[in-house]
Amino acid sequence: MSGRYLLPMVALFALFSLLGCCSYLTENGNQSGQANNANHANQTAHVTANRAPVVNLTLKNESGPTPFALYYTYLCYDPDGNLVSCELRIDGKTYAKGADQSSLFPKNYTYPDFYWNATEEVGNHSLEMYAVDAEGLNASKRAAFEVLKGLRLTDPGWYRCNGKTNPPCDLFQESYCQKFTPLDLDVRRATSQAISKHPGAFSLNQLLDIYDWVHANVFYQNVPIDLWPPYYPNETLSTGSGDCKNQAVLIASMVEAAGGSARVLYIPECRHAFAEVYLGNDSNVNELDDAIWAHYSITSEQYRSIRWHTSRNAKNETENWFIFDTAGGTFPGDTIADCLNASQTFELRDCSDDALKAPEIGGTAFGPYVEQNDTRVVQAGYGWSYSINRGILGTYSWCHNKVTVESLSSRPLDWYLTDETGYQGFHNNDAFSYYYGEEQVQKSEYEFDWNKKTPFYVNIRNSNDKSITMHLEIISTCYK
Repeated sequence: MSGRYLLPMVALFALFSLLGCCSYLTENGNQSGQANNANHANQTAHVTANRAPVVNLTLKNESGPTPFALYYTYLCYDPDGNLVSCELRIDGKTYAKGADQSSLFPKNYTYPDFYWNATEEVGNHSLEMYAVDAEGLNASKRAAFEVLKGLRLTDPGWYRCNGKTNPPCDLFQESYCQKFTPLDLDVRRATSQAISKHPGAFSLNQLLDIYDWVHANVFYQNVPIDLWPPYYPNETLSTGSGDCKNQAVLIASMVEAAGGSARVLYIPECRHAFAEVYLGNDSNVNELDDAIWAHYSITSEQYRSIRWHTSRNAKNETENWFIFDTAGGTFPGDTIADCLNASQTFELRDCSDDALKAPEIGGTAFGPYVEQNDTRVVQAGYGWSYSINRGILGTYSWCHNKVTVESLSSRPLDWYLTDETGYQGFHNNDAFSYYYGEEQVQKSEYEFDWNKKTPFYVNIRNSNDKSITMHLEIISTCYK
C-alpha cells in the first residue's frame, strides 16, 4: 500500500515546502518552523529599478585671461539605455543639445554669441552638463571658471579695443567709447548746422561739411593726450575748443548723428588721436578722393598725402576708413605722417553701435573749387577769352558755376558767356551769339549751370580807347 501513494506524497511535500508552511527539526531536535518563516520573510525580491543618467564634466583650466579658451571633456549616457537628452550650458543658458552626447554638436554647428560673450566677460562663470531620461530622472555636473583681465598689449600691432580687457585697451574703452554721443541734442544741433547746404540722406557732401564745420568752429587747444580723458562732445561744443582727442570724438559723434559710422584711432607713440569715417567699398573712396581734390584745391604734393586705411573684418569683407583729422591735418585724408608709421595703433568705436553705415555717393558735389583766377592787362580795342572745360567732359553730369568779372581800372569792360561757336565769332571779330553778356560794366557776377559735353567760354573785351586791368574768377561745383 505504501507504494501506491509515494508519488502524491512527495508532490504534496514539495508544495508545502514552497509555501513555507512546514516545520523541520534542528540538530538538537527542536522544532524550528516558526524561525524559518521569519528568516524567509526578511528576504527582498530582486527587481531591476530604473537608474539615473550618468554625466561628468572636467575643465582643463579653471581660470585665464580674456578671451578665455574653454577646454573640457564630458560624459553623458544612461545605464538603462533610455536617455532623452544631453545639454551643455554656460551660465545657465543651453548652447548645445542632443539626444545623446554624440549628437550635441551637429555638422556646421555655430556657437551662439552668448557663449563667446561669457568667455570674454571678466568674472566668474559656470559650465554645466545636464541629462534626463525617459523616466524623468536627471543628473548634472557643474564646473566653475574665472575670466581674468587680459594680458597687457605690448607687442607692435593694430588693436581693435572694443570688447578687450587687455591693458591699455580696457582704459581706452573706459575713456572713449561712451563719449560717442550722436543722440545728444547739442551734437545734433551742430550736425544740422554743418550739413545745412546738403540736406537729405547721409552723403559724401555731408562728410566734408562736418570736417569743415569742426575745423572752423572748434579752436585747437594743445593738451597732453594722456593727461585727461576726452570731454563729452557737448562740452567741447560749449567751450568751442578742444585738443586732438576732443575733436576726434566730436567728429565721430557728428558723423554718426548724420547717419554714418566712425571710429577714433589712439596712437600713443606720436601722442595723437584722430577720427576716421567708414566709406564702405572702393568706389566710395575714389569718389571722396576726387571730392577732396576739388573741394580744397590742394596741390599735387599734398594730394599724394591723402590717406585712408583698408582692412578685412571677421566676415572677410573690405572695410575702408578715411582719416578725418582736424587737429593734425588741414583737409580730410591728411594727418601727422609719423602717426601712420607708429608701432601700435588702438582702434576705438562706439560701444553701443556695431553696425557699419556707408555714405551715399549719388549727387555728390565736387567742389566748390576755383576754376579760374586771373588778372591781366587788356589793350584798347582788344579782348581775351577763357576756355572752361575741366572735369565736365565725360567726368561730371553737370556743374554749377559762379563767374565774377571786374575792371580794376576806372574804365568799364564788356563780357560774354558763349559756347564754341560763339567763341569763334568773338575771336574773328564777327557777329556772334551768347548765353549771357553785359557791356560797359565795372563789375558783374553771374551764376549758371552747364551740362554740355563741350567747354564754355568767358570772353572779355576792352572797347575803350585806353588799356584796362581786368580780373576774372570762376568757382565751380560739379556733380556726378
